[in-house]
Amino acid sequence: MHTNGDLIGKNPVVVDSDTGYFDSDFVQRVWKIDTDHRDTLWTMMLEALAKGARVDRVREIAEKNKCDKADSIKMLVWMTPNELMRGGMTIFIKEILGMDVEEYWKEVGALGDKR
Repeated sequence: MHTNGDLIGKNPVVVDSDTGYFDSDFVQRVWKIDTDHRDTLWTMMLEALAKGARVDRVREIAEKNKCDKADSIKMLVWMTPNELMRGGMTIFIKEILGMDVEEYWKEVGALGDKR
């Protein structure tokens, strides 16, 4: 994540070839995404939102990877979010899902009551 809030993917082969690849004043945060583990994607999106990432870029990533409301609920079941992710989740609900935060959590709570 650049200091301007942009999220830019880099090929691991390029990154692994240079240990100082991300040593720059413009790099705010780096995440390694494992395409076999969706939790790494969710962690990146939520933490990035909490740290001020551009919402339109996170929305693009979420849409490309089918990180929708149903997937967010699955994510809540199999992940333990950290404090930064919790802050990002509020932004994700409002800005990416376009929902009222309280309404989202009411729906999630109602699903838990049915189990």
